[in-house]
Order: sequence, then C-alpha cells, then structure tokens
Amino acid sequence: MKKIKKLMKNELFVIISGAVSLGIAFLLDKLVNLTPLTIAAYIVALIISGHQVFIDAVRGILRRDLLDEKFLMSVAAIGAMCIGEYAESVAVMVFYLVGEYFQHIAVRKSRDSIKGLMDIQPDEATVIENGSEQVVDAEDVEVGTEIVIRPGERVPIDCEVISGNADVDTSALTGESMPRAASVGSMLDSGTIVLNGVLYCKTVKAADESAAARVLNLVENANERKSKEENFITSFSHIYTPVVVGAAVVLAILPPLLGITPWHDAIIRALTFLVVSCPCALVISVPLAFFGGIGCAASSGILYKGGNTFAPIARADVFAFDKTGTLTTGELKISGLHPVGMSEERLVSLAASAEYGSNHPIAMAIKRGCVDATPATELTEVAGKGIVAKVNGCRVAVGNAALMEDTCKYNFTKATVSSGVVYVSVDGNYAGYIEFSDTVKPEAKESLAALRSLGAKKCIMLSGDRRESAECVGGTLGLDEVHAELLPEDKFSKLEEIITSGDKHTTVYVGDGINDAPSLARADVGVAMGGIGSDSAIEAADIVIVSDDLAKLPTAVSIARHTLRIAKENIVFALAIKLLMLVLIGTGAVGGAVMWLGVFSDVGVCVLAILNSMRALRYRGRHNAAAAVKKA
Repeated sequence: MKKIKKLMKNELFVIISGAVSLGIAFLLDKLVNLTPLTIAAYIVALIISGHQVFIDAVRGILRRDLLDEKFLMSVAAIGAMCIGEYAESVAVMVFYLVGEYFQHIAVRKSRDSIKGLMDIQPDEATVIENGSEQVVDAEDVEVGTEIVIRPGERVPIDCEVISGNADVDTSALTGESMPRAASVGSMLDSGTIVLNGVLYCKTVKAADESAAARVLNLVENANERKSKEENFITSFSHIYTPVVVGAAVVLAILPPLLGITPWHDAIIRALTFLVVSCPCALVISVPLAFFGGIGCAASSGILYKGGNTFAPIARADVFAFDKTGTLTTGELKISGLHPVGMSEERLVSLAASAEYGSNHPIAMAIKRGCVDATPATELTEVAGKGIVAKVNGCRVAVGNAALMEDTCKYNFTKATVSSGVVYVSVDGNYAGYIEFSDTVKPEAKESLAALRSLGAKKCIMLSGDRRESAECVGGTLGLDEVHAELLPEDKFSKLEEIITSGDKHTTVYVGDGINDAPSLARADVGVAMGGIGSDSAIEAADIVIVSDDLAKLPTAVSIARHTLRIAKENIVFALAIKLLMLVLIGTGAVGGAVMWLGVFSDVGVCVLAILNSMRALRYRGRHNAAAAVKKA
C-alpha cells in the first residue's frame, strides 16, 4: 500500500497514467459510443489525474483559501464532466499537471541542504588531560581546555596558541590565499587548517560559539530572511479566480431570473465559462519560459536554481564581489623584487633553489618566477618562520621577519609593505625581499565594464584579505568601494548594510568560498563561482557559474532579461485570448456554450505560448554579453 501511495505522488507517473486512462476512455467512446462503461472510464481517468488537485482544493476550503487555482481547476474539471464534456474535463486536468511538472523541475534543487554540506568544523578535538592525549567530541570541550592540532588538521574550536609555531590556512573563513604564521599568543578560528608544525592551544569559546558555527548559523538565518519571489500564477489566481467564479455564478443565476435564458442553458453556459477560464496556458507557458531560460543558461555554464532568480538578477544594479577566487585566480605571483647587493635574477634564483622541494603556496610562486633553480641541500624547515638550506655552498634563509632576525647578522630592514612578503638572507647577510600578490582574472576588468553597460550602478569588493592586497586589486579593477579584512560575519554585516541602505536597489553577491556562504544566502541574488567554489557556497547561491569565468555574469543578466520578456509575452498573449473567449461566451456572442472554444483557449494558446517559450532555450545571450565585454 505504501508503494502505491508513493507512486501516486510521483508527478510524472500521474501525468502518464492520466493520459493513458484518457486515451482508453476516448477509444471506448469511439468504439461503443457513450455508455455507462465509457463514462466510468472518463471518471476513473479524472480521478487518476486530478486526485491530488481535488485534495489540495479541499484543503484550501478547510483553511478558507477557497479561490486558489486548485479550486478553479477542480470546479472546471468537474463542471465539464457534469455537462457531458468528458474528454475535455480530463484533458484540462492533464494539461494542468504538465504545467505543474515543468514548474517543479525548474525549482526542485533548493538550498535546503546547506547544513549537510557545510563541513568546515571538525566533530572531534584532541585534548590534553594529565599529560596524555584523548580524542573527544568537540561539543564536549569546555572553555580553557588544552588541545593539540597537527599538520593537515582543522582547528575544531576557537583557541589561543600556547606553544608551537606553524603556518595556517585561513581561506575557509577569510578566503585569503596567503597562509598566515601562528605562534604563541595567536588566536585561531575554528575551520582554519594547520599546514605545518604542531600547535598546542587553549580553547577560548565553546564549539557552538566558534567561528565555523557562527558561519553556519548565519547561512541558515540568512536563508530564512531571504525574500522569495511569489509565483505569478498563484498571485494572479487570487484576483483572477474570484472574478471568474463570481462571473460564472452571475451567468448561472441572473439570466434565468431576468427571463433571458432558461435555467438549464444558463447553468451549462456558466460551467463552460469556467472550463474556458482555466489558466492552463499560463500555468504551462510561463514556467516553460523560465525552463527554457534555465536550459539556455546551462548550455553556457550558468546554473540557475529556479525561475524566481530571473527577475532579481535582471534588475540588479549593485554587485558585491569576494576577492580571492572571484575577482582573482587565488594563485600567488611575484609582484616585486627588491634585492640588496645582488641582481633580481640572483635573488629569485637563490630563493627558488631553497624552496625547490616545497609545495607551500609561496614556494610555488617563487619557483614559477624562476627558470634556473637547482635543488638545495641540508634543508631545514623552521615552522611558522620559513626555510634554511644550502644552495651552491651558501646558507640561504627564506622566510618571514622572525626568521631574518634569527639568521641575519646585520643590515636587515623590515619592508614597508606589511603583507605578501618573504625575506632572503645569504650566509647571514640580508639579501632583500620578494613581494607577492594574487593574480587578477584576465576577464575581470572587462566583465565589470560589461555589467556597468548593462546598468550596474556600483561594484563593491568585500574581502577577508589584508587591506593592502584588497585595495591594490580594487584600484586595478576600478571598483567603487573596497572593504577588507572582513570575517564572514563582517562580510554579512557589511552586505546587510548595503542591502538595507536608503537607496532602493537589488544587490548581487558573487563569491566562491565557505566564508562567502552567509553573504550568498543573504543577498537578493547569490552567485557562486562553481569550478573551485566550496559545496556550501554552491548550495547557498541562486546561480552557479560552473566554469569560474566571470564573463558569464553579464551573460546571466542578459539571459534573465530575455527570458522575462518571453514570459511577459506569454502572459499578455494568453490573457488576451482567454479574456476574449470569456467575453464571447459570457455575452452569448458565440451562440451558446461551445466547448471547442474552451479547448482552443486552453490547448491552442498553450501550444503557441510553448513555441514562444522555446525561443528562450535557443537564445544566444552569451554572445550579446561577450559583445558588451569587448565593447567595454
């Protein structure tokens, strides 16, 4: 029985079953004419296809929402059956189900699974008790407990380092590509990854109050606060349905009372009026327009999660961007060489040789900037500081200022820039420093220009990176505002401030990391860069750009606008024909209850609207956006 109930709730199964049962009843009608068996077959077909609609209509009556589209569909289908239009009664219901099915396909994937994919906070922590280690549930760890975190592990709870040195990857929370050094006194947020060295820490917060937990809570709360576009058909039915039902009642009662029409003819006309009034063309064609737009976007590597995203992205005029992985590639490169007593080539060659066997992000950037590096010997890694090695008989140290203070005998001067720098010394003599920066995406500047040509009034950066790095990228791209050194909750608060400012606008947030998930969920439209984006960012977003190509963003705007134009065309066309038919039948201008008019207004208009909707699927909006980029 449970399997049967589950099967009857499957939309596609109900549609196919309804269509097959309608075909069987229609064949019986043609073979043996209208007999009790044929009528019973039509009734069974109507029950199979419309049982859920009838149930929903009854539920609407019980909650005093009488005049929704389910109620109208139920009255129209049963009315058609009562006046002997059996085939049309079932056909109307099957068409309605097809429209519902396409609509549900377009919005099936929602953001309900954010919590399950947000796996940045470890469930367990290694605590130190009486000199021994013990693995326990993170939620059971009290504030002030000593814990140990080893290379490759995530920090389970917000804590303070009490012993050890290491480089830590904070990108899960800040999005910053540059690792940070952690030493005694450093504060670590949960979700941070220890890259090298062993850290002994003291917890400063409970697990459910730590940074990763706060990110998760922000996502969930923002998702609840996010306004959702109400479905047009349902909104329209709140006006359309009462008017139509009222008009049908008037047609059934007033003419007989005035002696104009016999009661029998008036009731038949009123029921036909209801059949004609069924908004099937709208129910099917409008979702199909969005479905076509979704398909067109998907072929361009842009995934819309539902039709309710088209309107806000089409009217968006404020775009907020994360930096790393969104406006930049997230890959470090050498941006400046500042040698002391040697050539630039010699400085980078020595550093690349010392870092020859390292996979550290900075080491990889140095090696990419040098073609003649040779493997070093006697390599010693100093956790949290850098590396010391023998290169062609010279003792070369590459690392941070703390390492220079340990290795340089004299002449060391700290660089004026405060981030993205490694220092080099040779045999105890300061040899200079190498400056690094994130790489701006090649398409970023042109894409921002294209957005401005499409009506964007403001482009803003919200970044967890250090201010110097963020402002450098912002200046290169000509952004209107740059906000840096933001934790996830800071990003969220700043975005909230932008959204709720006095000016009326629609805000889009574009990001790729876990730290962007709350802002993606809160924005009017969240756009995730999906190729390297985290699962949580993708799930929190309304749109996913699979290829990480920022030039797809103006394409997404272009496709949305074209799709909305088609949907509006379908609405105007369907309503115009529908209202014309209602006027003709209501006034008796067509000479009575002519059911074929109802079939035309439902089926014919629907077919024409569907053909129009197919234009959305074939639209080449990506070319228009690309042209805008080139023009910019």
